[in-house]
Formats: sequence, structure tokens, C-alpha cells
Amino acid sequence: MIQYVNLAEHRKNFPKSRESWWWYLDIYAQEKAIKSHPWNRFDWFFRGVRGISVIGNIAISLRLARLFFSSTSEFLVAVAIVPFILSLFQAQSELTETGKKGFDKLLEIFKIPQHFHEEAKLGFNLFITGFILVIWLSLPLIYNGYKLAGQQLQQKEKLASAEEKYLQAIQLDDNNFDAHYKLATVYEELQDLENAKKQYIIAIRGGFVDAYNNLAYWYIRENKNGEAVELMNQGLQLLEEKERNFEGLTDEEKFNFQTQKYGIFKKLGWARFKQKRYDDSVAYLFPAIAIAKNSKYQKYIRNPGAVFCIYSQVLSKTNKPSSEVKENWQQCRQLIVSRLAAGETIHSEEDGWLYEAKQQLNK
Repeated sequence: MIQYVNLAEHRKNFPKSRESWWWYLDIYAQEKAIKSHPWNRFDWFFRGVRGISVIGNIAISLRLARLFFSSTSEFLVAVAIVPFILSLFQAQSELTETGKKGFDKLLEIFKIPQHFHEEAKLGFNLFITGFILVIWLSLPLIYNGYKLAGQQLQQKEKLASAEEKYLQAIQLDDNNFDAHYKLATVYEELQDLENAKKQYIIAIRGGFVDAYNNLAYWYIRENKNGEAVELMNQGLQLLEEKERNFEGLTDEEKFNFQTQKYGIFKKLGWARFKQKRYDDSVAYLFPAIAIAKNSKYQKYIRNPGAVFCIYSQVLSKTNKPSSEVKENWQQCRQLIVSRLAAGETIHSEEDGWLYEAKQQLNK
């Protein structure tokens, strides 16, 4: 009967009721054919997988939207819009009757057989999932790109632009401790010391030895010598852990290790000197002096003369022979002057030490 009579057409032109079941034989036959087709046996599985992918895609899209829409980058905002819209479209096609019918019609337009509809829908959902995952997995490349851009701008002394790039990197990954550390150095150059300290404290949570060193410097400047010693002891523990695997380090890492070790021992000696604990100060300064005298490491140390300046002051307080005192003041002056000749800037206390060295050597 349904092969020769267009029941759909007749339903439009003749009165009927639901009890007149024969008017719907074509629909019943179509539904029965769909259910009995071999490819439709696993439709329940495909629908389940689609449901899971919809939930996952919406969750990741919302996370990306929260990250990117709070960013100052127009590019990131544009990137966030695409997966967000796709996830909304996916949810509508899965969760609303209108969306389901609309998607079925779209599949019919592309002449996809009815028994392949569930598979086609799953394929589309997995495509969206893959697209969103590509963006999600690319986050490290994106925030590291911002961090590298910040480094380049900082080297060019474009500090405001460098600050913006580091903040964008941190916005995408708040646990990017390297970006926190570099942002702290930007704030330090901008003389925004309060924000610099905050960023150093965050970087310390990531085990950045340089952050321990730099924050301790400001503690000593503020006469918070006890806090500086405590901080340096924590940094020293990290170095001891690294030293156990010293032979496994690259040459660059070994040089960096020695400069960090120099900084920690120098600041421990400096803090103890300011506490008038001169014997303790000398015990810490000796290892720092040994590193500073090593030509292999000296060029990698930012202020190798500082340790000789501090040691000279300790010797002056402990009645050591004047020849030994002058010898260390000479080293202090020579290394600071060489830095100035190379166009480097020095801290205010180094400027004071340089003046004191000249005074002592002219006696």
C-alpha cells in the first residue's frame, strides 16, 4: 500500500484522527526499518559517547572563555569565541528537539543515509572535541610565547610592554613561576618594589633559587636580616638537592648553579655581618669568595666585587692586618670599576662600597 499511495500527501487533504492508524503506515514502516537496520544496533552507544563529549566540550570551552576573555589580547578573545560557539551549537543539536530536527535535515541535505545519522553526529562532535583539545593543548605554547616576547621586550628596555606580556602569560597559567620571577625583575627595574616582592614570593613557591636571592637582597636593604637568613637557608637546601645531581647538569646549568651559590653565601655573609655575627659571616663569605675568584665563573656573576666589599668590612671589625683589609678593598674597587666601565649599573650600596674602598686605599 505505501509503495503506491503517497500517504503523506493524502494526510494533508483528508480529515483524519490518530485512531485511523492506516494513515500512518508509511511512518510506522520507516521507523521499523530504521530500528531493524544492522547499523542502528549501536546507536545507544554513539548517543552516550556524544553526550559525554558535549559535557566535556562545554566544560573546556567555558574554561578557555574564562581565561581568554579576561585577557587583553584580541587574538585570544577571537580564539575563545570559536570553540564557545561550536560547543553551544553542539549542545543545541543534542539537547533541544528543534536542534535535533535541524541537524537531521542538514544530514539529509548531504544525502547521508538515515542509518548513518548517529555515526555522522558522533563524527561531528568528535571533530569539535578535537578542535577544542588542540586549543587546550596549545596553551603552554601560547603562554610561553608571551613569556618569550616579554623577555625580548625587557632586553630592549621596553618595560611597560614586557610587563603586559608577562601578565598575559600569567593570566593563562598562574603557576608559570618563571613568568612571575621575570615580572618581578621588571617591577624591580621600574622601582615598583612592593609588586616586585609579591612576584618574588610567588616565584619562591615554584622553587626559583634566583627569587630567594633577589628577595633576600631587599630584606637586607630593609634591615630584615633575620628574614633574609631564613630565606637564604631555604634556598641553600634547594641548592644542596641540586648539587646531589651536579654531574647530570648541563654546562649552562652548572654555571647557573655556581652563580646562585655565590649569591646565597654572599647574602648570608652580608646578613650575618649586619647582625654583628662576624665569625658566622666569614664562614659564609669564604665559599662566595672562592667562586668569585674563579675566572670560569666570575664573568657570569653580576656583582663579583660585592663579596670582597663585605669581607673587607668584616675584617675591619675584627682587627685583621691592614694589608689583608686593603687587599680585599682593592679587589672590591677593581671589580666594581670594571662593571662601570662595561656600562653596567650598580646598586646604591655598591656605590657606597666603591667610595669606601677608595677612601681606605688612599690612606
